[in-house]
Amino acid sequence: MPRVEVSGQQFDIDVIAFDKDGTLIDFHTMWGRRAVAAVDAVLTRLGYDNQLENALYQALGYDRESGVTANGAPLATVPLAKTDIIMSTVLYQHGLSWHEAEQVIVDSFSPVMSCGPTEQSVRPLGNVRGAIESLNAKGIRTVVVTTDNRIPTLQVLSMLKVEDYFDLIYCGDDHELPQKPSAKVLHHVAELCSVDAARIMMVGDTVADLTMAHAANAGAKIGVVGGATERNVLSKWSDALISSIDEIEV
Repeated sequence: MPRVEVSGQQFDIDVIAFDKDGTLIDFHTMWGRRAVAAVDAVLTRLGYDNQLENALYQALGYDRESGVTANGAPLATVPLAKTDIIMSTVLYQHGLSWHEAEQVIVDSFSPVMSCGPTEQSVRPLGNVRGAIESLNAKGIRTVVVTTDNRIPTLQVLSMLKVEDYFDLIYCGDDHELPQKPSAKVLHHVAELCSVDAARIMMVGDTVADLTMAHAANAGAKIGVVGGATERNVLSKWSDALISSIDEIEV
């Protein structure tokens, strides 16, 4: 029976569930740039307005000047379909009709946020492929649990050359399935992998990842620092903190 060690602590684990952005790849390189480009696309469509710009960034939970995403912000935790609704609401509150607001977001914001990843935007956190290969070789099954859409998720995993290493890839646009931070996400993973949730380790960079793991009674909650959540906040919900998945050993 595999024993997984993280920061000197040992856990009896069969399956490790990884978040994607902020866990396998750098969150800020991917989503900070996209947030700026997407907001700029909306302002180009409507005409520059400082008040509207601030409202759009505030709704995303992103500070353009510092490049910091707020703890629990929609940019880091919400599926793209819900983000579209949030941004449409901002435009509606600034005087557009609901139909007009939705259309601007569909035409300007959504294409930027949902476009395929580029080599420049995908920066792996550590030796992702080596780490996943090592875990699999030692009997640990691995899955991905992300709020990003399936097509770009598969593209990122292909760029990392790890697309074939996961038993399950759970995405934000998988219809009729619960989404983070619902405990049902990990219960669904447990069911499909034929294990108890207590044998699952959740690895992620947001409080949503870890509160989900707590609610599901997962066997271990591991926080990845440097992502979308401040270290001191992440530590309150984590059994251990790591900088990259290289630090997970069997």
